[in-house]
Amino acid sequence: MFEGLKALNAKILKMYSNFLVYEDFVNMAEGDSVRFCLNYLKEKKFPTIDSFSDIYEIEEFLEGYRRSQLKKLKAFLPGKYSDFIKAYMEREKVEKIVKILRSLRMNKEPRVDELIIGAKSIPFKEESFESFIDNLKDTAYYEYMKNYKSSSDEDALFSIEMNLDKFYYRNLTESVKSLSKKDLNEFKNIFGVKIDLLNIIWIYRAKKYYDISPEEIFNFTIFGGNYNSEKLLHLSYLEEEEFEEEIKNSKYSILFADGRVIMTGRTSKKLLYSIANKNFRRTDGIGKFMSFLILLDSEIANIERILEATRFGLSKEEKLRYMIVDRKESEKVGR
Repeated sequence: MFEGLKALNAKILKMYSNFLVYEDFVNMAEGDSVRFCLNYLKEKKFPTIDSFSDIYEIEEFLEGYRRSQLKKLKAFLPGKYSDFIKAYMEREKVEKIVKILRSLRMNKEPRVDELIIGAKSIPFKEESFESFIDNLKDTAYYEYMKNYKSSSDEDALFSIEMNLDKFYYRNLTESVKSLSKKDLNEFKNIFGVKIDLLNIIWIYRAKKYYDISPEEIFNFTIFGGNYNSEKLLHLSYLEEEEFEEEIKNSKYSILFADGRVIMTGRTSKKLLYSIANKNFRRTDGIGKFMSFLILLDSEIANIERILEATRFGLSKEEKLRYMIVDRKESEKVGR
Protein backbone atom coordinates (compact mmCIF):
# COMPACT_ATOMS: atom_id res chain seq x y z
CA MET A 1 0.00 0.00 0.00
CA PHE A 2 1.47 3.37 -1.00
CA GLU A 3 1.13 6.66 0.82
CA GLY A 4 -1.84 8.50 -0.58
CA LEU A 5 -3.84 5.37 -1.50
CA LYS A 6 -6.60 6.28 0.94
CA ALA A 7 -6.85 9.73 -0.62
CA LEU A 8 -6.99 8.17 -4.09
CA ASN A 9 -9.77 5.79 -3.08
CA ALA A 10 -11.72 8.58 -1.39
CA LYS A 11 -11.51 10.62 -4.59
CA ILE A 12 -12.60 7.62 -6.67
CA LEU A 13 -15.61 6.98 -4.42
CA LYS A 14 -16.63 10.64 -4.71
CA MET A 15 -16.36 10.54 -8.50
CA TYR A 16 -18.23 7.24 -8.69
CA SER A 17 -21.08 8.69 -6.60
CA ASN A 18 -21.70 11.13 -9.46
CA PHE A 19 -22.11 8.36 -12.06
CA LEU A 20 -25.47 7.95 -13.73
CA VAL A 21 -27.56 5.14 -12.24
CA TYR A 22 -29.88 2.76 -14.02
CA GLU A 23 -32.95 4.89 -13.27
CA ASP A 24 -31.35 7.73 -15.24
CA PHE A 25 -31.27 5.53 -18.34
CA VAL A 26 -34.86 4.47 -17.70
CA ASN A 27 -35.80 8.15 -17.64
CA MET A 28 -33.90 8.85 -20.87
CA ALA A 29 -35.50 5.81 -22.50
CA GLU A 30 -38.87 7.50 -22.02
CA GLY A 31 -37.91 10.16 -24.55
CA ASP A 32 -38.37 9.89 -28.29
CA SER A 33 -35.49 12.14 -29.41
CA VAL A 34 -31.75 12.53 -28.89
CA ARG A 35 -32.43 16.13 -27.88
CA PHE A 36 -34.58 14.90 -24.98
CA CYS A 37 -31.69 12.69 -23.79
CA LEU A 38 -29.14 15.49 -24.12
CA ASN A 39 -31.35 17.86 -22.13
CA TYR A 40 -31.62 15.23 -19.42
CA LEU A 41 -27.83 14.77 -19.39
CA LYS A 42 -27.33 18.54 -19.20
CA GLU A 43 -29.59 18.80 -16.16
CA LYS A 44 -28.35 15.65 -14.42
CA LYS A 45 -24.63 15.37 -15.16
CA PHE A 46 -23.11 17.60 -17.83
CA PRO A 47 -24.06 21.26 -17.20
CA THR A 48 -21.63 22.41 -19.90
CA ILE A 49 -23.07 20.14 -22.56
CA ASP A 50 -23.92 22.10 -25.69
CA SER A 51 -25.94 21.37 -28.78
CA PHE A 52 -24.51 18.78 -31.13
CA SER A 53 -24.98 18.42 -34.85
CA ASP A 54 -24.33 14.67 -34.92
CA ILE A 55 -23.32 11.59 -32.94
CA TYR A 56 -19.66 12.19 -33.81
CA GLU A 57 -19.59 15.40 -31.76
CA ILE A 58 -21.25 13.63 -28.84
CA GLU A 59 -18.58 10.92 -28.96
CA GLU A 60 -15.88 13.58 -28.89
CA PHE A 61 -17.54 15.21 -25.87
CA LEU A 62 -17.70 11.89 -24.01
CA GLU A 63 -14.07 11.13 -24.84
CA GLY A 64 -13.19 14.50 -23.33
CA TYR A 65 -15.16 13.54 -20.23
CA ARG A 66 -13.24 10.26 -19.94
CA ARG A 67 -9.94 12.13 -20.31
CA SER A 68 -10.87 14.69 -17.66
CA GLN A 69 -11.82 11.96 -15.17
CA LEU A 70 -8.44 10.29 -15.59
CA LYS A 71 -6.56 13.57 -15.21
CA LYS A 72 -8.29 14.15 -11.88
CA LEU A 73 -6.82 10.90 -10.59
CA LYS A 74 -3.31 11.00 -12.08
CA ALA A 75 -2.08 13.42 -9.41
CA PHE A 76 -2.94 10.90 -6.69
CA LEU A 77 -0.84 8.12 -8.21
CA PRO A 78 2.88 7.75 -7.42
CA GLY A 79 5.43 7.55 -10.19
CA LYS A 80 5.56 3.75 -10.29
CA TYR A 81 2.06 3.75 -11.84
CA SER A 82 2.89 6.33 -14.49
CA ASP A 83 3.78 3.68 -17.09
CA PHE A 84 0.40 2.00 -16.59
CA ILE A 85 -1.53 5.27 -16.94
CA LYS A 86 0.43 6.22 -20.04
CA ALA A 87 -0.14 2.79 -21.64
CA TYR A 88 -3.82 2.82 -20.68
CA MET A 89 -4.42 6.24 -22.26
CA GLU A 90 -2.87 5.08 -25.54
CA ARG A 91 -6.28 3.52 -26.25
CA GLU A 92 -7.56 6.90 -27.41
CA LYS A 93 -4.83 7.14 -30.06
CA VAL A 94 -5.43 3.58 -31.25
CA GLU A 95 -9.15 4.26 -31.63
CA LYS A 96 -8.46 7.47 -33.56
CA ILE A 97 -6.11 5.68 -35.93
CA VAL A 98 -8.74 3.01 -36.60
CA LYS A 99 -11.45 5.65 -37.20
CA ILE A 100 -9.21 7.44 -39.68
CA LEU A 101 -8.32 4.24 -41.53
CA ARG A 102 -11.98 3.20 -41.77
CA SER A 103 -12.95 6.56 -43.22
CA LEU A 104 -10.09 6.60 -45.71
CA ARG A 105 -10.95 3.06 -46.80
CA MET A 106 -14.51 4.26 -47.55
CA ASN A 107 -13.22 7.43 -49.26
CA LYS A 108 -14.79 9.61 -46.58
CA GLU A 109 -13.33 12.52 -44.66
CA PRO A 110 -12.21 11.31 -41.21
CA ARG A 111 -14.29 12.79 -38.39
CA VAL A 112 -11.41 13.17 -35.95
CA ASP A 113 -10.33 16.47 -34.44
CA GLU A 114 -6.58 15.78 -34.40
CA LEU A 115 -4.05 13.00 -33.98
CA ILE A 116 -1.01 13.88 -31.91
CA ILE A 117 1.60 11.23 -31.18
CA GLY A 118 4.46 12.37 -29.02
CA ALA A 119 4.84 16.03 -29.88
CA LYS A 120 4.00 15.50 -33.54
CA SER A 121 0.68 16.21 -35.21
CA ILE A 122 0.01 13.45 -37.74
CA PRO A 123 -1.68 14.65 -40.96
CA PHE A 124 -4.64 12.58 -42.09
CA LYS A 125 -6.95 14.92 -44.01
CA GLU A 126 -6.78 14.63 -47.77
CA GLU A 127 -4.63 11.53 -47.32
CA SER A 128 -5.03 8.08 -48.84
CA PHE A 129 -5.07 4.85 -46.85
CA GLU A 130 -1.46 4.24 -47.83
CA SER A 131 -0.14 7.77 -47.35
CA PHE A 132 -1.68 8.06 -43.89
CA ILE A 133 0.09 4.88 -42.81
CA ASP A 134 3.32 6.33 -44.25
CA ASN A 135 2.75 9.41 -42.08
CA LEU A 136 2.99 7.09 -39.05
CA LYS A 137 6.43 5.82 -40.10
CA ASP A 138 8.24 7.38 -37.14
CA THR A 139 5.79 5.98 -34.58
CA ALA A 140 5.54 2.62 -32.83
CA TYR A 141 2.27 1.93 -34.66
CA TYR A 142 3.87 1.73 -38.10
CA GLU A 143 5.38 -1.73 -37.60
CA TYR A 144 1.90 -3.17 -37.07
CA MET A 145 0.46 -1.55 -40.21
CA LYS A 146 3.18 -1.31 -42.85
CA ASN A 147 2.59 -4.76 -44.37
CA TYR A 148 -1.01 -3.86 -45.22
CA LYS A 149 -0.69 -0.28 -46.45
CA SER A 150 -0.66 -1.16 -50.16
CA SER A 151 -3.17 -3.97 -49.90
CA SER A 152 -6.52 -3.66 -51.65
CA ASP A 153 -7.73 -6.71 -49.74
CA GLU A 154 -10.85 -5.85 -47.76
CA ASP A 155 -9.38 -7.79 -44.82
CA ALA A 156 -6.38 -5.45 -44.58
CA LEU A 157 -8.18 -3.05 -42.23
CA PHE A 158 -9.33 -5.98 -40.09
CA SER A 159 -5.76 -7.24 -39.78
CA ILE A 160 -4.49 -3.79 -38.85
CA GLU A 161 -7.15 -3.42 -36.14
CA MET A 162 -6.28 -6.80 -34.67
CA ASN A 163 -2.57 -6.00 -34.71
CA LEU A 164 -3.14 -2.64 -33.03
CA ASP A 165 -5.17 -4.35 -30.32
CA LYS A 166 -2.32 -6.79 -29.72
CA PHE A 167 0.12 -3.89 -29.59
CA TYR A 168 -2.05 -1.93 -27.14
CA TYR A 169 -2.58 -4.78 -24.67
CA ARG A 170 1.03 -5.92 -24.91
CA ASN A 171 2.14 -2.44 -23.83
CA LEU A 172 -0.51 -2.41 -21.08
CA THR A 173 0.67 -5.71 -19.62
CA GLU A 174 4.33 -4.68 -19.94
CA SER A 175 3.56 -1.46 -18.05
CA VAL A 176 2.67 -3.31 -14.82
CA LYS A 177 5.53 -5.82 -14.70
CA SER A 178 7.51 -3.75 -12.19
CA LEU A 179 4.58 -3.49 -9.75
CA SER A 180 4.19 -5.60 -6.62
CA LYS A 181 2.73 -9.10 -6.73
CA LYS A 182 -0.44 -7.82 -5.06
CA ASP A 183 -0.84 -5.08 -7.68
CA LEU A 184 -0.20 -7.59 -10.47
CA ASN A 185 -2.95 -9.81 -9.08
CA GLU A 186 -5.29 -6.81 -9.02
CA PHE A 187 -4.43 -6.17 -12.67
CA LYS A 188 -5.10 -9.80 -13.58
CA ASN A 189 -8.46 -9.69 -11.77
CA ILE A 190 -9.61 -6.85 -14.03
CA PHE A 191 -7.58 -6.38 -17.19
CA GLY A 192 -6.53 -10.03 -17.30
CA VAL A 193 -10.22 -10.90 -17.43
CA LYS A 194 -10.83 -8.27 -20.12
CA ILE A 195 -8.10 -9.78 -22.29
CA ASP A 196 -9.49 -13.30 -21.71
CA LEU A 197 -12.93 -12.16 -22.86
CA LEU A 198 -11.51 -10.48 -25.97
CA ASN A 199 -9.69 -13.71 -26.85
CA ILE A 200 -12.74 -15.91 -26.26
CA ILE A 201 -14.93 -13.73 -28.46
CA TRP A 202 -12.29 -13.55 -31.19
CA ILE A 203 -11.64 -17.31 -31.25
CA TYR A 204 -15.37 -18.09 -31.24
CA ARG A 205 -16.18 -15.67 -34.06
CA ALA A 206 -13.20 -16.84 -36.09
CA LYS A 207 -14.36 -20.45 -35.85
CA LYS A 208 -18.05 -19.73 -36.43
CA TYR A 209 -18.05 -17.00 -39.08
CA TYR A 210 -14.67 -16.91 -40.83
CA ASP A 211 -12.64 -19.36 -42.86
CA ILE A 212 -9.48 -18.89 -40.84
CA SER A 213 -6.84 -21.48 -39.98
CA PRO A 214 -6.00 -22.28 -36.34
CA GLU A 215 -2.56 -20.74 -36.93
CA GLU A 216 -4.13 -17.44 -37.99
CA ILE A 217 -6.56 -17.53 -35.09
CA PHE A 218 -3.71 -17.96 -32.63
CA ASN A 219 -1.68 -15.24 -34.37
CA PHE A 220 -4.36 -12.66 -33.54
CA THR A 221 -4.89 -13.69 -29.92
CA ILE A 222 -3.79 -11.22 -27.25
CA PHE A 223 -1.20 -12.21 -24.66
CA GLY A 224 -1.22 -10.92 -21.09
CA GLY A 225 -4.51 -12.30 -19.80
CA ASN A 226 -5.09 -15.20 -17.45
CA TYR A 227 -4.75 -17.67 -20.34
CA ASN A 228 -1.10 -18.31 -21.18
CA SER A 229 0.14 -18.82 -24.75
CA GLU A 230 -0.14 -22.62 -24.49
CA LYS A 231 -3.78 -22.37 -23.45
CA LEU A 232 -4.54 -19.91 -26.25
CA LEU A 233 -2.87 -22.22 -28.76
CA HIS A 234 -4.96 -25.11 -27.45
CA LEU A 235 -8.20 -23.11 -27.75
CA SER A 236 -7.29 -21.97 -31.27
CA TYR A 237 -7.02 -25.57 -32.49
CA LEU A 238 -10.26 -26.87 -30.98
CA GLU A 239 -13.30 -27.51 -33.13
CA GLU A 240 -16.16 -25.06 -32.59
CA GLU A 241 -18.23 -27.46 -30.45
CA GLU A 242 -15.19 -28.47 -28.39
CA PHE A 243 -14.35 -24.81 -27.85
CA GLU A 244 -17.87 -24.04 -26.60
CA GLU A 245 -17.77 -26.96 -24.19
CA GLU A 246 -14.42 -25.90 -22.78
CA ILE A 247 -15.64 -22.34 -22.15
CA LYS A 248 -18.87 -23.67 -20.63
CA ASN A 249 -16.71 -25.48 -18.07
CA SER A 250 -14.69 -22.36 -17.23
CA LYS A 251 -15.36 -19.28 -15.11
CA TYR A 252 -16.64 -17.65 -18.31
CA SER A 253 -19.46 -20.16 -18.75
CA ILE A 254 -22.09 -17.36 -18.76
CA LEU A 255 -20.99 -16.52 -22.31
CA PHE A 256 -22.64 -19.70 -23.59
CA ALA A 257 -25.35 -20.15 -20.94
CA ASP A 258 -28.87 -21.04 -22.08
CA GLY A 259 -27.78 -21.62 -25.66
CA ARG A 260 -26.49 -18.06 -26.01
CA VAL A 261 -24.60 -17.26 -29.20
CA ILE A 262 -21.89 -14.63 -28.91
CA MET A 263 -22.48 -12.02 -31.59
CA THR A 264 -22.28 -8.47 -30.23
CA GLY A 265 -20.08 -9.16 -27.24
CA ARG A 266 -22.64 -7.44 -24.97
CA THR A 267 -22.71 -10.39 -22.61
CA SER A 268 -18.94 -10.20 -22.17
CA LYS A 269 -19.19 -6.47 -21.42
CA LYS A 270 -21.86 -7.19 -18.81
CA LEU A 271 -19.70 -9.90 -17.28
CA LEU A 272 -16.68 -7.58 -17.14
CA TYR A 273 -18.85 -4.85 -15.61
CA SER A 274 -20.13 -7.27 -12.97
CA ILE A 275 -16.60 -8.41 -12.06
CA ALA A 276 -15.30 -4.83 -11.92
CA ASN A 277 -18.31 -3.73 -9.86
CA LYS A 278 -17.75 -6.48 -7.27
CA ASN A 279 -14.02 -5.81 -7.18
CA PHE A 280 -14.58 -2.05 -6.83
CA ARG A 281 -16.64 -2.62 -3.69
CA ARG A 282 -14.36 -5.32 -2.25
CA THR A 283 -10.81 -4.04 -2.62
CA ASP A 284 -9.01 -1.11 -1.04
CA GLY A 285 -5.89 -1.64 -3.14
CA ILE A 286 -4.96 -0.31 -6.56
CA GLY A 287 -7.63 -2.65 -7.93
CA LYS A 288 -10.25 -0.08 -6.93
CA PHE A 289 -8.69 2.35 -9.40
CA MET A 290 -8.39 -0.32 -12.10
CA SER A 291 -12.01 -1.35 -11.54
CA PHE A 292 -13.05 2.29 -11.74
CA LEU A 293 -11.55 2.50 -15.24
CA ILE A 294 -13.88 -0.31 -16.38
CA LEU A 295 -16.89 1.26 -14.64
CA LEU A 296 -16.12 4.60 -16.29
CA ASP A 297 -15.99 2.90 -19.69
CA SER A 298 -19.32 1.23 -18.91
CA GLU A 299 -20.98 4.51 -17.99
CA ILE A 300 -19.84 6.10 -21.25
CA ALA A 301 -20.91 3.03 -23.24
CA ASN A 302 -24.36 3.16 -21.65
CA ILE A 303 -24.73 6.83 -22.60
CA GLU A 304 -23.69 6.11 -26.18
CA ARG A 305 -26.04 3.12 -26.37
CA ILE A 306 -29.09 4.99 -25.11
CA LEU A 307 -28.42 7.86 -27.54
CA GLU A 308 -27.90 5.51 -30.48
CA ALA A 309 -30.99 3.44 -29.66
CA THR A 310 -33.04 6.64 -29.37
CA ARG A 311 -31.70 7.90 -32.69
CA PHE A 312 -32.93 4.70 -34.35
CA GLY A 313 -36.37 5.02 -32.80
CA LEU A 314 -36.31 1.88 -30.67
CA SER A 315 -38.95 1.33 -27.98
CA LYS A 316 -38.19 1.92 -24.31
CA GLU A 317 -37.88 -1.81 -23.67
CA GLU A 318 -35.55 -2.29 -26.63
CA LYS A 319 -33.36 0.62 -25.54
CA LEU A 320 -32.93 -0.79 -22.06
CA ARG A 321 -32.00 -4.20 -23.42
CA TYR A 322 -28.88 -2.61 -24.86
CA MET A 323 -27.67 -1.41 -21.46
CA ILE A 324 -24.62 -3.12 -20.05
CA VAL A 325 -26.36 -3.55 -16.67
CA ASP A 326 -29.95 -4.70 -16.21
CA ARG A 327 -30.84 -2.51 -13.26
CA LYS A 328 -29.24 -0.35 -10.61
CA GLU A 329 -26.24 -2.10 -9.01
CA SER A 330 -27.24 -5.33 -10.75
CA GLU A 331 -24.81 -8.22 -10.58
CA LYS A 332 -26.90 -10.16 -13.10
CA VAL A 333 -25.25 -10.44 -16.50
CA GLY A 334 -26.34 -11.55 -19.91
CA ARG A 335 -29.69 -11.90 -21.53
